[in-house]
Amino acid sequence: MSTKDKHPIALDPEYKIRDNQFWYSDCKFRHFREDKATIDIKIEGLGILTLKHSTTGSDGRKTLSYTIPHDIQEWWITHRGKYVKVELLQVE
Repeated sequence: MSTKDKHPIALDPEYKIRDNQFWYSDCKFRHFREDKATIDIKIEGLGILTLKHSTTGSDGRKTLSYTIPHDIQEWWITHRGKYVKVELLQVE
């Protein structure tokens, strides 16, 4: 079964887009994705994405976010401060 055919594992009906990363520390399904290298999510108005965990911060602490791919960064920046529905489809 492909990711697009899967039912969501979890849902955040009002995720607030912040800066240039997907901050799972702010997400209602944080507990489903702790310590996962990648996640597949569906973002309202954008579609299905595979996100990779961000690298460790310059201070050595683990970053609680996923990197936004370069090809959608413009969309992400345009929607900063808005609330979108996010569905968690798969974790690896």
